[in-house]
Amino acid sequence: MHESPHILELKKKQIDTSLGSLFLQVKNAIAEAMNCLADRNHAKCETLVRNDLRLNELRRNIEQDCLVAIASQQPVAHDLRDLVADMRMAAELERMGDYASDIAASIAQMDAASLDAVGAEEVQEMSVLCRQMLTEAMHAHQSDDTEMARKVAARDDELDAHMRRMVDTVLEAMRRDPALVNNGSRMLWVAHNLERCGDRATNIAEQVLFRVDGTVEDLD
Repeated sequence: MHESPHILELKKKQIDTSLGSLFLQVKNAIAEAMNCLADRNHAKCETLVRNDLRLNELRRNIEQDCLVAIASQQPVAHDLRDLVADMRMAAELERMGDYASDIAASIAQMDAASLDAVGAEEVQEMSVLCRQMLTEAMHAHQSDDTEMARKVAARDDELDAHMRRMVDTVLEAMRRDPALVNNGSRMLWVAHNLERCGDRATNIAEQVLFRVDGTVEDLD
């Protein structure tokens, strides 16, 4: 005997609450990684790396709740799409948390030399854009806004352009001054992880389209 549709709606709301928390925690992790870059505080970096375990656990809890809801309620149509998309979005967010942790690990390996010549300003701009994409993806999900979801994907081109400029800037700086090689190579990894965060935000936008319209569309 299945539980009532009302129970299914309550479970979906619980999952949405957890997913909203994961969105915010991942966004905060990216912001905190940039704070680590600004002051290169190794203790902050280590804390951020450790906190990634909490994000992993939250993702697992969301996935488990979705699977239990599917098994116990046997949802169909839109309800089933909601739960499948929620699991996929949680997985994308968990990977973004991994990227924030990887950024912190890269920062911990930098030396004390200035980062100005190796793209410090560019990478901060990438971080702002990445967090904006994540915020818009969250709002698109919460409001079933497919137009906003498409805007998220469009911003990814801008993030890719930042990445190309970052590569040019850092490689030129390292050619001019070999002393910048360590920090420059780490900064490229920081930028790469931010660029990958943008890709994940685009994947979340695709899940919004799947939830709302039932379409499977590549927004890259």
